[in-house]
Amino acid sequence: MARKSKNRSRNPYIVVFWEGESEQQYFMFIKDKFHEKTNLKIHNKKGTFDIAKKSVSAKGVYKDDVDYIDEIWIVFDTEVDLRPKWQENWEIIKLLRKKCKNAKVRLLMTKGCIEYFFLLHYEKTAPMISTTVDKEKVLNILADDKHCPGYKKGDRITIWKIAENYITAIKNGEWCLNRVKDELATASNEDDKTKILYFTDSTFTNVHEVLGELEQLIN
Repeated sequence: MARKSKNRSRNPYIVVFWEGESEQQYFMFIKDKFHEKTNLKIHNKKGTFDIAKKSVSAKGVYKDDVDYIDEIWIVFDTEVDLRPKWQENWEIIKLLRKKCKNAKVRLLMTKGCIEYFFLLHYEKTAPMISTTVDKEKVLNILADDKHCPGYKKGDRITIWKIAENYITAIKNGEWCLNRVKDELATASNEDDKTKILYFTDSTFTNVHEVLGELEQLIN
């Protein structure tokens, strides 16, 4: 989890960049849940890598905070279409590390659609997610009577209801990530692990990892 300032004790300062309104609403819940132990900033504009880059630039909203940011979270779904942008995105990560010297930059990724991560708030499951039809199936399962009836993307009420089960998501997320342990075994460091997850065809999420760390702060 985020480091504390060398000069004073304070809650970790974490900035979250998000791909869609569903991710935004989920982390608004997390901000509310852990507000006593974290200074969690949900960026006010939709976007991930490019928006993060602009935010720490000389004219960016966090230009005066770069020495105080402990972690930067970039939340998005991994897609085949994103793979050609790996090097471009990695250069942005390196720039963020350079600008925010005390910050840990983390890619919080879910295969295909955030609804898969949401589904882990209810059960252990790992369906194939590679096509639009696959994503729609996951969304329809999430919105059925056994999970979160009435769910729709970006809806605050249903997403906050889902998020209340975050403890189950931590457990099921660990189970899910353990399914790709053979792929991750080839990684020599965290950066290698991040790259493997960015490119894998396997169904996975790593969003739960930060939730587990936040939970430790309040226990």
